[in-house]
Amino acid sequence: MSIATEISRIQTARNGIRTKLTELGLAQPSDGLDALAAAAAGIENRGAVSATVQEGDTYTIPKGYHNGSGTVSGVAGAGSYNLQSKTVTPTKAQQNVTPDSGYYGLSDVTVNAIPESYQDVGAVTAGAGDVLTGKIIVDAAGKTVAGTMPNNGEISKTIDGLTVTSAVIPAGYAAGGTVSLSGDIEAALAAI
Repeated sequence: MSIATEISRIQTARNGIRTKLTELGLAQPSDGLDALAAAAAGIENRGAVSATVQEGDTYTIPKGYHNGSGTVSGVAGAGSYNLQSKTVTPTKAQQNVTPDSGYYGLSDVTVNAIPESYQDVGAVTAGAGDVLTGKIIVDAAGKTVAGTMPNNGEISKTIDGLTVTSAVIPAGYAAGGTVSLSGDIEAALAAI
């Protein structure tokens, strides 16, 4: 056999391997023999892969070589589905209640009573008069109550010290403020 014949035979074999590996997405149409050999060596031998899936489930077939003797079987419920009963207790966070592996679904879900620690509002001491108008609280009995305390904003008062000796600050919330003495008392004292 001549060298030219041997080179032609190797090129034909390379082209066949390249075509198949390109078709499988493992090589590029321009890859050389070394790259093709590396791609072929990277194919994992999975042998016979078998799996059983429930109706509605999926099974991801692993990447690699399969010898063709594996199976993927579906378990049909035929109206006799394996359902699960679950019990949950409320928490402060959202919960997703789903069946465990091996069950088609839930036959029922029992939700326990709200835990006592979430229900206890007995320590609440604020009343309607302690809360600003327009705000809502829950009282010690667990009822919603609208606040009645007026919001007076910033309060500023002036007294002259002669005819007005005190200032009335209205009941309710104040954002601060001042009570000041006018200069009238100083002028009256200087005149004496």
